[in-house]
Amino acid sequence: MTDKIDIQVYKRPWYEWVLWAAWLILEIFLVQNALSSRAELEPRASLLFWMSFAVILIAGLIVWFLRRSQYSR
Repeated sequence: MTDKIDIQVYKRPWYEWVLWAAWLILEIFLVQNALSSRAELEPRASLLFWMSFAVILIAGLIVWFLRRSQYSR
């Protein structure tokens, strides 16, 4: 006796991949600017970039967490 397992794969729309790529590029941009500002001894600018990085990172993780159940049905 073999039990059949039915796996459904939902395809994500193309614009979702573009938005995730833009999010990743923005994160890389913010980290690069934070590190550069620190190297130039600009602590205020560096802190601003690090805080922006953290906010955008948390926002992306929340969006991923909320939307992951949409495709795992």
